[in-house]
Amino acid sequence: MINDGHTHFPDEERVYRFFKGDLKLPTRIVLVDGSGQITLDALDWLADQGVTLLRLRWDGRLACSLGADAGAVDYKALTWQRQTQADEQARLAFAVPLIRSKARATLNNLRTILPPSHSREKAIDTAKTAISELGKVRPQTIGELLAIEGRIAAGYFFAWRALQIQWKAEGKYPVHDEWRRYFSRASLNADIKKKNRDATHPVNAMLNYAYRLLEAHVRIAAVADGYDPTCGLLHKRTDREVQSFVYDLMEPLRPVVDRAVLELVMNETFKGADFIRQTDGVCRLSPNLARMVVLRVQQHLEKPN
Repeated sequence: MINDGHTHFPDEERVYRFFKGDLKLPTRIVLVDGSGQITLDALDWLADQGVTLLRLRWDGRLACSLGADAGAVDYKALTWQRQTQADEQARLAFAVPLIRSKARATLNNLRTILPPSHSREKAIDTAKTAISELGKVRPQTIGELLAIEGRIAAGYFFAWRALQIQWKAEGKYPVHDEWRRYFSRASLNADIKKKNRDATHPVNAMLNYAYRLLEAHVRIAAVADGYDPTCGLLHKRTDREVQSFVYDLMEPLRPVVDRAVLELVMNETFKGADFIRQTDGVCRLSPNLARMVVLRVQQHLEKPN
């Protein structure tokens, strides 16, 4: 018997009861974060029933795996990933629908939430053209596909420059002039501008925080299904520390997260204390604002498609 923990209000605790030889017995049980104990008898039961127990940290990274077959990765899932990774056309068959879905969600954001501007109209035309192209002729290489995705993203984030960022209590919490408008997805600091994770603008800081939350959600799901999070198909990297497959699966969900941040920017009036500016200019979220971002992102990810 397994008791769920509480993740967020008004989440209710659930109890799962499994029996020996149960036809519905899962091949793996995933524990995410939390605390508690497990007995040796329970470990023996898992081994007898061929069930793998995965213990994940809060962000979905593997802490340990236990059981008869204690491998964190499912053999069939990993075989599919490796075979697909080795075949350019198979990679495209996997990746094109992801990017097309991302393009459609991006187009929806442009049409329904971003403020009117010349840049927005150009971005809409770019996204519509790309969606049409992807529906008619599949790119011949992953490089071509990424180039299409890059054109959409460039126009999309340029249209964010029309955002009006509202501030209050400036007498007590002065705001840097660069924070009054949105300029670029890249850092405004020339020394770190290629590192999106080192945001120097409040909007980018919120995006980074929201993307990290999305990454944790996707990684947990990927690991629970037995995939190797480092074996990417669209984002093919050899560095084992890079969670390439997680980044693949995040692509169509990024605009969903963007929408949560856009709604926050357009409907909230911020104060300087909502953001913590470090000595190198990097911007972090205050705990209260971080909780607000988490709540909004969770709400959007839980919405039915």
